Amino acid sequence: MSIVSLPPNPKIRFDSEIYALINEADKSLYLLEGAINVLPSNHFLISSLTILESLKSLRIDGYKFSLTDIFSLLIQEDQEDLKNILSYMRALSLAQKLLRNVSSSSHIIKSIHKELAYDLSGEDLHPGEYRKTQTWVGQYSSGESNAKYIPPHPDKIEPLMKDFEAYIVSDISYPFVVNAALIHAQFEMIHPFETNNGSVGRILLQLHFLWKRRLSVPVLQISHVLNNRKAEYFDRLEDLEKNNSWESWIKFFLKIIIESSIHTSRIIKNITDLELSDYQNILNKEFVSAPSLKVFELIFRKPFISLPFITKVLGLNKQTANVLIAKFLEENILEETTGKQRYRIFVYKKLIDILDG
Repeated sequence: MSIVSLPPNPKIRFDSEIYALINEADKSLYLLEGAINVLPSNHFLISSLTILESLKSLRIDGYKFSLTDIFSLLIQEDQEDLKNILSYMRALSLAQKLLRNVSSSSHIIKSIHKELAYDLSGEDLHPGEYRKTQTWVGQYSSGESNAKYIPPHPDKIEPLMKDFEAYIVSDISYPFVVNAALIHAQFEMIHPFETNNGSVGRILLQLHFLWKRRLSVPVLQISHVLNNRKAEYFDRLEDLEKNNSWESWIKFFLKIIIESSIHTSRIIKNITDLELSDYQNILNKEFVSAPSLKVFELIFRKPFISLPFITKVLGLNKQTANVLIAKFLEENILEETTGKQRYRIFVYKKLIDILDG
């Protein structure tokens, strides 16, 4: 197929709906940033939301683990089963550091892919390199005749990516949120890597919001919304590729930004409300103590815990930890997940339910 450089030509025509969506998207992002700024910089919610976005992004591409699985594996320190999440988190962290020099966007994009594709079970993913072979995209992508979308030939990728990277640096043609829609669609259509294009594209979105100083941390839960509207998302991209329908794509994507911002703000509010409510509950109990408050703080950072985990992390003896776990079970703050007498794991289910809702 033939992909033209950004900005689109002819110029995108803004109707009243696009103007209204631009204003609403800007407002929803400002409100989200306001909610984030109320939190301390090291607040547990920042890391939890980053993990959640990483998981939801990977699940768009077929990753099977749930949020419950991830937090359970974290207390077991299971590096093998967590490698996809850990690779995504490392890629996101590295990208934030490299963002200081956005003029080297090619290096940023390739570094993200290199980190994502690094050390994944025996596959030759050519980490950090643009693809050298033709690929096909779609549910039935075993060959060209069955492909839903055929990305550009490998010979076209270098010049297309150079134009793309130049536009990222000088994206002054349209409002910031519109450029987010343009950049995301262009990257997905170029499809520059053998694998992990979707994950790279969603990380680039987070970086765009950071670079434009609309968000201070990469916690926008955009993958949650894209996952819920996955079929429509791919249909819209297909329509854009075939019909050059930029106006329709922009309207769709601005709605995705709005919905994602509202969803993320709601998570922050509901969890801070939960934290205050259960904290007040504990303060009013006879068993309140410094160790009990330490356990309470711990379960917000690690909502899956075990007796050995508590004693190791907090330095409590087994008897004290056991007593506190029993009290937290009585107050319906923790729930036991295994049904066993030994090697039990406890979950702060109310927190998980909000995060994964």
